[in-house]
Amino acid sequence: MKKKVLFMAAIIVMLSVVCVFLFRDNTLKNDNLEAMCKSSVTAALDHFREYGENGNESDYMAGVAEFRTYMTSYLCMADGESDTDYVWCNILYGDMILDPENVKEHISELVDALGYLAEDYDHPNGFNRINELNNRLRAE
Repeated sequence: MKKKVLFMAAIIVMLSVVCVFLFRDNTLKNDNLEAMCKSSVTAALDHFREYGENGNESDYMAGVAEFRTYMTSYLCMADGESDTDYVWCNILYGDMILDPENVKEHISELVDALGYLAEDYDHPNGFNRINELNNRLRAE
């Protein structure tokens, strides 16, 4: 009887240890993704601000690359590709690549939207501003 109790206690302890390690691993992954979101959107904001000030094409392209990194890390934490906020970002990213001159004309609006996301990587006002920018780009 004592052996059964000790065996059961050992199994419970091992399962507890495994659960703690799995929880810790998942927490670290989410923390890393959050850090990547925050740093990449902040870097994109900085590059687009620089582009707005000096018109240097490399700043624009670096901003686009950082924005894509932000999107990828955000997608890993979001509900998937059907997440509305991700879709709005993806539309804007397509315009950044396919119609950069049109996006460059609205660089101050892009900087404004990314300013919200730099404060909080999933700030609703940031995504609303991105959607508004998408609508302006479509209207032209």
